Amino acid sequence: MRRLSPLLLCPLLACAALAGNASVARASGSLRDAVQARLGQERQALASLLDDRSRAERHLQHAESALNRAADPFPLEDKADGLRHAIEHESGAIARVRRRIRGLQDALRPPSAATEFFTQQTSTLGADAVLIAERYLGVRYTWGGDTPGDGFDCSGFVRFVYAQLGIDLPHYAASQYDVTRHVGTADLEPGDLVFFEPHSDGPGHVGIYTGDGYFVDAPYTGAVVRFDKVAAVAKLVGFVGASRPAVS
Repeated sequence: MRRLSPLLLCPLLACAALAGNASVARASGSLRDAVQARLGQERQALASLLDDRSRAERHLQHAESALNRAADPFPLEDKADGLRHAIEHESGAIARVRRRIRGLQDALRPPSAATEFFTQQTSTLGADAVLIAERYLGVRYTWGGDTPGDGFDCSGFVRFVYAQLGIDLPHYAASQYDVTRHVGTADLEPGDLVFFEPHSDGPGHVGIYTGDGYFVDAPYTGAVVRFDKVAAVAKLVGFVGASRPAVS
């Protein structure tokens, strides 16, 4: 077999490398286009879900207003309960779509940016906390409870969620507020703790912020772990502030 001259072999190898790089670039471009298309679809789905939830909130507001004036409140109570369940369902769907969007956005990041993103411990920690908290939607409220089997009270729920992430928080809302770093409401991120019901010794209620003005909490006896609106609870019992747990 005739051996190729190095002078001829080098250009051939260079051409082959260029052809291989071009194929990789085309494949990479096609994958990026597919991810961007899916990202656009998810953003459209998110916008639709947010509209649906806003519509349900308006209907609930009207139903609750009519409930106060109705001679026979039972039909309106059923309607209001149905709307509350719809809002909770939409909130869960919104949270799931937002997680998918974050995953697609991560896939589009250049390697250096992705590395930097994953070193931002608080952001990923908060997202993980929300993901864990949503698994326990529907668990009943129990005063003093801090396990799914026994039920949760507000601080017991927060303590249980963050214990799964290696963070030990006290079982008392005021103490949780004291031992975590406070953040402004303009800087709220998913996973931050939101505190309500001011007392002389500190806040009396706590939940986990999930985004879009909502948080997940174990509110009171007779209720279950659910989504609530920060502004609505703040108006009802008063808002204290927010904080961000971190690995010590």
